[in-house]
Amino acid sequence: MRIMPLVQAVRTAVRLAVAVWACTALGPAAHGHGSVVKETYSATASDGSYRPPDPASLGGSFELVDHSGRTVTDRTYRGKWMLIFFGFAGCREACPVGLERMTAALEDMGADAEQIQPMFIDVDLAKPDPKALAQFVSNFHPRLVGLAGNRRQNFHVVRIFKVRREYGHSGWSAKETGPRLDHSTYFYLVDPEGRTRTYFYHTLSPAEMAATLRRHMAAR
Repeated sequence: MRIMPLVQAVRTAVRLAVAVWACTALGPAAHGHGSVVKETYSATASDGSYRPPDPASLGGSFELVDHSGRTVTDRTYRGKWMLIFFGFAGCREACPVGLERMTAALEDMGADAEQIQPMFIDVDLAKPDPKALAQFVSNFHPRLVGLAGNRRQNFHVVRIFKVRREYGHSGWSAKETGPRLDHSTYFYLVDPEGRTRTYFYHTLSPAEMAATLRRHMAAR
């Protein structure tokens, strides 16, 4: 009577050992839980028909209010090159990066930069806040002008420059002061006659940005 429980215990231990060996030999792929899924990447080939917009097709007349409360239009800046960036004053990502690089590029250009009017157009859908806009632009180039408008003016300037913007559906970022606004991050260079000459991403280095500005200004 004392031997049988011992035999049963030994048999149970052997069965468990065999089961453990089987799991180890088969590996995780043999079991649903804990299996490793290898991700694959695929991309749809482009037909090559897409062409970015011609710079000359972008821009036009607009009316906005600058960060000091003065109403301005595109004609206010005739005779100067306008270097325009679109974003929102609560941004803590692309906007500061782009404007810091722009500031460095204009500083590198020295006296040539005097021909350029840097501009930041706030495309937030909320009511313009000149005080917050003034505080935001003060962090960058001393001649940077902040512009904003009412809903009608805002939609108009976004449309003529084909700026993409949309509120993020995720929660607020800890680095932001309000709802996240995803937007395109191009700089637009408009010549003294009001024609858009080029546009480029905010990720250009200050040296590349300065070289781009000089090249287009020299080709006028």
